[in-house]
Amino acid sequence: MNKDLSISFEFFPAKDETGQNNLWLSLKKLEQFSPKFFSVTFGAGGGERDKSDFLVKKIKNKSTIPAAGHLTCVDMSKDEVNSVALSWLKNGINKIVALRGDVRTKNSKYVPHKEGYINAADMVKGLKKLGNFEIAIAGYPEKHPESENEIKDLENLKNKVDQGADKIITQFFFNYEKFLKFRDRAVSLGIKIPIIPGILPIDNFEKVKNFSSKCGTTIPNWIEKEFAGLTAIITGAGSGIGLEVAKGLKGRGANVYGFDIDEGQMDSVATFIECDIGDASSVDAAFA
Repeated sequence: MNKDLSISFEFFPAKDETGQNNLWLSLKKLEQFSPKFFSVTFGAGGGERDKSDFLVKKIKNKSTIPAAGHLTCVDMSKDEVNSVALSWLKNGINKIVALRGDVRTKNSKYVPHKEGYINAADMVKGLKKLGNFEIAIAGYPEKHPESENEIKDLENLKNKVDQGADKIITQFFFNYEKFLKFRDRAVSLGIKIPIIPGILPIDNFEKVKNFSSKCGTTIPNWIEKEFAGLTAIITGAGSGIGLEVAKGLKGRGANVYGFDIDEGQMDSVATFIECDIGDASSVDAAFA
């Protein structure tokens, strides 16, 4: 294993007690990779937010690995966002992933809370004034699906960086050349913070197709052909595709997403780490 490899893993809070127990067992197994932190997504609605807050604090108190929490602007006032952030800081948690967030109603457009942060850049600015937070933001190699064009999207990214963001974790992609072009354009704008590419090993192709259509990620024809006629969940084949993309990014690290934690995917995580995909690189794996 590359001793310089910087790893982090992302979790979606479980919906019930059985899921919570399984998630915690998986989290404890992942401690063997000595990740830099475990991050937790921020659910929509009060009940889901409480689950996220609970898990972030549980990781802080009961894991050997530092915790990081996601925060979103959707349906939250500045006071509500700040309250959660300060509660984490009080508990020794200063790592935050700041996101605008997705709207909860299908086919509706994002409208800022009347007393909330306007967008992720505004949140980064506010949180940096609030306390000594280490903040990650999102980047989009194929632009955010709601952005007018790539230029506007990069300008928004630069604004988030200018407000004090510490690193960028990109949306997943299947064509590493698109990431490299995105990275080069970002650098040309004066963005100097780390840009960590997102990689998605495919465990369920239909689910990935649906997710990709929502977040604006293009699936190449060669991947479509790889899964043509297959109805079963093929973790091994999907992980192989993710690994091929990661190899194209050798020396740059990766942010590895996944949907289900099982022994097969644990093996995939180990494979990514052992393949030495980068020097002093970062891997962020998201699991539900």
